[in-house]
Amino acid sequence: MSTLRRQGYSLIELLVVLVIVGVLVMVGVSKIGSRSGGAVRATLDELEGTLSTAHKRCVATGRDVTIAVQGEWTSTNPFLLAYGDSTSQAGVAVPSTTILTQGLTSSEAYRFLPTSRDCLHAGVVVTGSDWWSVAASGNTALSSVDPFKNMDSFKSLLSDPRSDPGNLSSLGAVRISGVNKRFNTSFYIAVVGIRNGEAITGGPMGLIVVLNNGATIYKFYNPGSSEGNDAWRKL
Repeated sequence: MSTLRRQGYSLIELLVVLVIVGVLVMVGVSKIGSRSGGAVRATLDELEGTLSTAHKRCVATGRDVTIAVQGEWTSTNPFLLAYGDSTSQAGVAVPSTTILTQGLTSSEAYRFLPTSRDCLHAGVVVTGSDWWSVAASGNTALSSVDPFKNMDSFKSLLSDPRSDPGNLSSLGAVRISGVNKRFNTSFYIAVVGIRNGEAITGGPMGLIVVLNNGATIYKFYNPGSSEGNDAWRKL
């Protein structure tokens, strides 16, 4: 009766296992990064869609339209972007608080949804948040790229979203004129990639910009240095 020989793993087998584990880790990190980048772009698209639909409503009705924003990127005080006619049919001014209340049940509003995959991996930078500065760490500065480098209308717009009055979160509300169909205020909306509720250092970043007396909604995106592709571009 023969005895069984116990054999350990050979060096080659251990190396093969280590290589496989390394590949799986790299794939996992890549998927997490691309998930945040995809979420930032999806959030930009949704926000742009809400602003664009508000502008189309103004063009179609010939009435002033108010775009209002409130809240944070939390389930206790969820971010909400809504729009509605600035005046009622009776000619009475409609406060932005009413537009926001109506937006809570309206499909016309964009809102933070705790169960949304995009909301878990990307977030809108509101007043007081340091998300933008965290995400920008290691990324190319906006001030060094066009049009923020050469055009005064862009150059003076963005400083620090935490206290910048150009942040739509700080403004609270803007209006689109029913007369000339243009926005009456310059503003921006900043979006960054997040992980576990915090901004990713050198992570994906996005920006929506609207200029005073303009009707164009500009959209910019940077995949982030953490993805090895730190380059701002206009979408």
